[in-house]
Amino acid sequence: MAMTCTHAALKRSEFLELSFQYDNLLMEEAGQILEIETFIPMLLQKPLTGGAGGGASGGAAAAAPGTRLKRVCLIGDHHQLPPVVQNLAIQQYSRLDQPLFTRFIRLGTPHVQLNAQGRARPAIAALYNWRYEGLGDLPAVAAGEGPFGTANAGFAHEYQFIDVPDHGGRGESEPTPFFYQNLGEAEYVVSVYCFMRLLGYPAARISILTTYNGQKALLQDVIERRCAAHPLFGRPHRVATVDKYQGQQNDYVLLSLVRTRAVGHLRDVRRLVVAMSRARLGLYVFGRQSLFADCYELQPAFRRLLARPTRLALVKGESYGAVTRRAGEACEPDLISGLEHMGALVGAIAAEQHAAMMAEHAAGAAAAEEAAAKAAAAAAATAAGGGQPEAMQQ
Repeated sequence: MAMTCTHAALKRSEFLELSFQYDNLLMEEAGQILEIETFIPMLLQKPLTGGAGGGASGGAAAAAPGTRLKRVCLIGDHHQLPPVVQNLAIQQYSRLDQPLFTRFIRLGTPHVQLNAQGRARPAIAALYNWRYEGLGDLPAVAAGEGPFGTANAGFAHEYQFIDVPDHGGRGESEPTPFFYQNLGEAEYVVSVYCFMRLLGYPAARISILTTYNGQKALLQDVIERRCAAHPLFGRPHRVATVDKYQGQQNDYVLLSLVRTRAVGHLRDVRRLVVAMSRARLGLYVFGRQSLFADCYELQPAFRRLLARPTRLALVKGESYGAVTRRAGEACEPDLISGLEHMGALVGAIAAEQHAAMMAEHAAGAAAAEEAAAKAAAAAAATAAGGGQPEAMQQ
């Protein structure tokens, strides 16, 4: 049986009434579960009493209460974000946000740590594998088999940091306290999403992430206004915050860092690890270079990000599913100077594709009209000949 810890807590009394029994418990994402919530799934069955737990020994009247539960396996990642505790005092001073999984790790409890990953390209995995001792790549990933070895259509790099300056003289804004937004980054991210859709990338393979709820709301507004009803674009698979996307992944991720005055809560390295590890094949990060380049906690990842050009590098003449270029192969990219340049490029490609669609539609309509005219002429000829084909009349 599979369920969430929340469901186990809500329905515990019903499980007890049903005399639910189990011997093994497997708990996924144990690093995101409150300690008290970890115990609840262990208590969904009535305790064994008397001889049911193995019998009394030495003439004892009754054995101590026991349980059928023999094995508990916790699977999680203590290098990613812990469970959310709304009360800051309780979180910081009572350590209520520490999962049982993390407690075991801190106490030195014997555990098994994975030493190879098969989610992302090796280049993308290098942005976060420094947090994991001895983490390498599975043979298929390291060898570049399948999509891991093919370059991303239209992009010179499989990952890149794009420096976004002030847009209209403004960087981050705060319409209400702690509701951070950055219009320039939102417009740039949506323009790149539109570019990907024009090249044939499936919307289901693209997720847009950000580090703040305010930016998430702004991104959704821009997408609804520019993409949702457009036949060439549509909505991406997901627009979410980094925190809410933990435990999920997608082939291509566009990430907006939002802040321009202070690093903010991305300074928590666990959040950085989550943000960098959501993408499998392509990760494109939009932010303010001068701010994040100087953050000490983020240096291992940003040294790699900033080793590449901070202007978006695109490759002409490629389309999704028809790329022969290998990942990391040298090419002659076009560097995008900024948001206006990207917007103009997307507009030009969209106009070209729209014109092609209209021409194809017009050609199809003309062909259909010609076929209808021929059918009408044939019907008229048949009617004029007495309803019999000409060959039969002769």
